[in-house]
Amino acid sequence: MSGVQKFKEFFGLAPFEGEDEAYYADERRYGAAPAYSSEATARAYEPAPRAYEPTIVPVVISEYSEATLIGEPFRDGDAVVFDIADMPTDDARRIVDFAAGLCFALRGRMEKVESRVFAVIPENAHISSYELKRAARLG
Repeated sequence: MSGVQKFKEFFGLAPFEGEDEAYYADERRYGAAPAYSSEATARAYEPAPRAYEPTIVPVVISEYSEATLIGEPFRDGDAVVFDIADMPTDDARRIVDFAAGLCFALRGRMEKVESRVFAVIPENAHISSYELKRAARLG
């Protein structure tokens, strides 16, 4: 095969060889099947699974290496109220950024409870701000 012929075939300029034309001419054949099921399956009564109620976990963070105290309970579906009042400002910002990333990744939400006290709440949890403030004072 010459180089010119290879060039033409590569760019689609050569005549088309219809190798698969016989395949396209075949009609599809489908087997006959009933439009409905002849036997209905009987279902046994099963109680609905109990919905998980998240608990509020209060945490006092004093250094950035304790960020797992926020992440692990939140990943398990619990709300976490964390106090960063005893931290330097730079480390406190890092903790808030970490918590915001958790909320984004796990579709939760973050609320400021008090000055330098924040809460991360799972996606479908219904927790009032009163409960969060109460947990912040107890923690």
